[in-house]
Amino acid sequence: MPAYRTVSNSCFSRQQNVLTTAITALVIGLSCCGASRAAFSQTTSSVSADNSSAFHDDDSWRHHERPLLVGYLPDYDGSYADFAQTLDFRKMTHLYLAFGVPPFCNGTCTASSDMTFSLGQTDADIKTLVDKAHSEHVKVVLSIGGGGGDQQILQFYNAGLSKPLVKSLNKYIHEHNLDGVDLDIEDPNNMGEPYAVFTQTLIDEFHPQGKIVTAAVAEYLQDSMPDSALHMFDFINVMNYSNLSDAETAMQYYSEQKHVPKDRMTLGVPFFAQSADGNIEETYSTVLAAYPDAWQTDVVSGGSLDGGIALYYVGEATMAKETKLGKKYGGIMIWELSQDGLPPHSLLNVIQNNL
Repeated sequence: MPAYRTVSNSCFSRQQNVLTTAITALVIGLSCCGASRAAFSQTTSSVSADNSSAFHDDDSWRHHERPLLVGYLPDYDGSYADFAQTLDFRKMTHLYLAFGVPPFCNGTCTASSDMTFSLGQTDADIKTLVDKAHSEHVKVVLSIGGGGGDQQILQFYNAGLSKPLVKSLNKYIHEHNLDGVDLDIEDPNNMGEPYAVFTQTLIDEFHPQGKIVTAAVAEYLQDSMPDSALHMFDFINVMNYSNLSDAETAMQYYSEQKHVPKDRMTLGVPFFAQSADGNIEETYSTVLAAYPDAWQTDVVSGGSLDGGIALYYVGEATMAKETKLGKKYGGIMIWELSQDGLPPHSLLNVIQNNL
């Protein structure tokens, strides 16, 4: 998951015929879904007929609570069985297990290559966490790829092997009783049309099963993501991880330039700190341990941690403001849950209290 990034803009559209628009309007008019559907209707109607964009509109099977609270949990930072006992699931709607990947191919990927997905956790520990989350009415999603791990995904779709890879993924999803897939590709040099084909293959496989397909996105990726791909997802998680001004800009970019319905996007917030050049990263809990008053600000420096270099993050006051911003859209996404500080200065608690 990227942190502070240089961003670039591009515009694209997705065609929508008049009949689909009319049916969508009728469904919206008859439904009682309230403000979120009204926002979707307003967004789609504001785009011209020959330059329109709208997310997949046949979503009667999909029931997302609003606002969303999405939390990523990596497979390399503790036991999932332990997290099942310690995570605070209040107001959480989606728990993302990060990151599921197949092995690297031995040479060129072919149809006979090993495409078996795995997480760095035992099946027993995964089941413990999934069962606990489900008991708290939280959907559990497998996030595939991730920074670096995305190479293990794109090696297959670049070789034209999207269908067999997704079939293998489907087997893993069912074996672990998961509710959907999140696509996290962070290499702009390996997106393009193969990414769009892979996304469509995910949609074709999982939507008929009533499972969701989401994506982690960022402005710096959008020049490389085809028009068709962004608007296929059930919702997108905007990897911003920065100050309030940057967060406002990122959400406006996707809403106003990319025509993403506001209720189909979450604002990504960080539970970590970084140096200005991005070369040093520390968890929020580590920052709090070194600077006990760090929760009151968004930057610390001068102490013993990392030679006293300035570290930038989102403290409690700013986190409350960013949460309220995310609430104006689809909600909040967290990278990542294991990095949080303990109460009384838990950032998750700040989010829960303001969402």
